[in-house]
Amino acid sequence: MKGEKLNSIILILLVVLLLMMIGMGIGFLSVMKNLSPTSTTGKAAATVEKKPEKTYTYDVNDGKAIMSNLQDTQNNAGRIIRVTVQIEVTDKKLSEEMKNKNIVIADIIDSVLRSKTADELLKPEGKDKVRKEIKDRLNEIFDNKVYNVNFGEFIIQ
Repeated sequence: MKGEKLNSIILILLVVLLLMMIGMGIGFLSVMKNLSPTSTTGKAAATVEKKPEKTYTYDVNDGKAIMSNLQDTQNNAGRIIRVTVQIEVTDKKLSEEMKNKNIVIADIIDSVLRSKTADELLKPEGKDKVRKEIKDRLNEIFDNKVYNVNFGEFIIQ
């Protein structure tokens, strides 16, 4: 009787241990699936452009920071953002032309930033959405030759 009780306790413990291991395996696989660049939540991987052979950079405001007021919300009023922006382009002449249009570029960046709230920018995808919006606006005036927008400094206060 004592042996049967001991065997049943061991069997129950083994089943519980097996269920725990299966649960941990499922949890691990689901985490890995979410981190995978081919998952449905990783939409950015599906829309990544092929990098051109050569890109040229332009530092907006000669690398000096741009400060903008953010849109007020009930919870976050009077917030500001400070960014430094570098633009990657596919045409060497365009990087030179951008020097002459620095005011226009800075204004586009400022207007995009002013249209956002601190809450939007603090979300994990907030910075990428701003990057894409600035890139799209710049491509409208620079004939789709802007490859990427990079932030050096991205501080929200």
